[in-house]
Amino acid sequence: MARREYPGVYPYRVGSQTLYRCAFRDSAGQQRSKRGFPSATAAAKYRSRMMERAERGELRTTRQTFGEWFDEWLRGHHTVSKGTREDYRRHGASRLKPFFGSKRLSAIDVPLMRAWIGLMVEAVEAGDVAPKTVNNALTCMSTCMKEAVALGKLAFNPCEHVSHVPERHIERDYLHRVEIPRYLDECSEVYRPLAELLIATGMRISEALALRWEDIDFGAKAIRVYRQRTAEGVGATKSRRFRQVIVGDRLLSLLSDLRARRSEHATGDLRGEFVFVMPTRRLKGDQGRWEGRGDGEPIDRSTVSRDWHKAALMDAGLRDMPLHSLRHTAAAAWLSAGQPLMFVQRQLGHSSITITERYYGHLEDTRQQTAANETEAAIWGLGSAA
Repeated sequence: MARREYPGVYPYRVGSQTLYRCAFRDSAGQQRSKRGFPSATAAAKYRSRMMERAERGELRTTRQTFGEWFDEWLRGHHTVSKGTREDYRRHGASRLKPFFGSKRLSAIDVPLMRAWIGLMVEAVEAGDVAPKTVNNALTCMSTCMKEAVALGKLAFNPCEHVSHVPERHIERDYLHRVEIPRYLDECSEVYRPLAELLIATGMRISEALALRWEDIDFGAKAIRVYRQRTAEGVGATKSRRFRQVIVGDRLLSLLSDLRARRSEHATGDLRGEFVFVMPTRRLKGDQGRWEGRGDGEPIDRSTVSRDWHKAALMDAGLRDMPLHSLRHTAAAAWLSAGQPLMFVQRQLGHSSITITERYYGHLEDTRQQTAANETEAAIWGLGSAA
């Protein structure tokens, strides 16, 4: 029976030892209990805290385990792309469910989340996993728990009180300004227009392959990026946001010539057609598809990255680097020309300037080392001329 001075607290025997349990109701009015306290005072203090949380609506409990909830959430999470859902599934299987899977969903609190992050940091320090991978897993966990809060399964999202793992700076390779002409000169006739666009705009290859002629505004000197092409087809961009990329006269002239050549063989309006399509192969050594095998379809991404890009690097005598390095090449070229990070952010479509600074801030720092002398020369040069 409950002790008079501690309502809701009950003793029980485990062998020769007396332990205590406390009983209380959660925010939904359901009866709950907690066992294993060494003293009646400790049980009473715990009960008091739980009752205060229940009154504030913060104490919600469920018998559903995290593993059960994660699978339920993932089955119904249709607002993201197929690729993102697959990433979430991998994070759940590899990093989340092994640690949280058997625990009740309502038992996952801030201390438990911090314990998981601690283990992840140890894995990062051991070189077993990258910081970005851990942060992506934390984002997956937070999105899952946010949905649990929205459905009333939890009172708050414990992930909101856990910091991401700091990402070490990784030097991303790119073509230096003197290497760009060498690379382009070795590009095939089919690949060169696409390579020029990637370097001049910093567009992702998936965005470039989904580009239509109606997306190019020759008058405004801009390319509007609405979509990307993935293995599942054409869909929204990676950030799910539209952006406008400012381009120069040289690229516009090249694209205008490409459109004129396409118009010679087109039977209708090109506006809705893809800009970069695989040509018809006539000889065995040509680049393209054999006639009757999808002529007019967008260029295959793996063909560009594994064949054409690699061949251009090799023929130019340049070091090996991924196709995505052309996006970094664009950013480095803008910064070396004196453009601010804000310009780079808008061109690349980063969600925040923080991302741009993390990737390319060191390149701007190099530029700033000469900025003071250049400013003085400009000021005093103008002064002496006056």
